[in-house]
Amino acid sequence: MVAFNSLSESEQDLIPTSPMDSVVEEINVTEENKKYLFDDYDRDKVYSVTFNHTDSDKNADLTVFVDLDKETVVGKGFK
Repeated sequence: MVAFNSLSESEQDLIPTSPMDSVVEEINVTEENKKYLFDDYDRDKVYSVTFNHTDSDKNADLTVFVDLDKETVVGKGFK
């Protein structure tokens, strides 16, 4: 719910069902996903929370990145 609560109202409106309809993974921070993280995030791993069915013609699925403390949002983007 930390990831969902960090979204703006318009981003929340993109989620057609439940915020629980998401995929959570612990991933390594790479050059590819680092562009979605806040500049001051310096850890090697992060949780990636991808909300299903949020893709559109303009964007891919909405993903929120959460620190391993499971409380701090450290980035987000469409990927």
